[in-house]
Amino acid sequence: MFRYLILTLLLTIMIISCSSTKSDARIALENYLVSMKNEKFQEAYDSLSKNVREKCKFEEFQERASDNYDAIKYSRLVYSGENKVENRVNVDFMIKIDDREIDLFDMQIMDPYRDEETAKFILEDDRWVLDKLIWPVDWCEKIE
Repeated sequence: MFRYLILTLLLTIMIISCSSTKSDARIALENYLVSMKNEKFQEAYDSLSKNVREKCKFEEFQERASDNYDAIKYSRLVYSGENKVENRVNVDFMIKIDDREIDLFDMQIMDPYRDEETAKFILEDDRWVLDKLIWPVDWCEKIE
């Protein structure tokens, strides 16, 4: 009986670990944020939809990203879920700002979080692209 219990537990763990593969939209989000963290702003900008790039020119995007770089550098992303409807995917995540260098994709849940955010993706030219500006470049216009 004990053997069956251990075997069942091991199989359950294997099934759970195998089912936690990342979606293409989540990978696109992680690539965007890694590009931001590595100050590869053009690469991050290329992850935006055509619609967003029309509203936010690269120079504005780069300026906003540079202004917020300390927050980017000392941040941690915690994935909290996603939902897909047709050719759109919303990826929910939380952001924690630390005062030391840490792994951007650490899956530990810790408090306090800066904010909750939803990255909205659309399928454009056979790849998932951000269809709205998200933290740390929530907008392009300068705030007066």
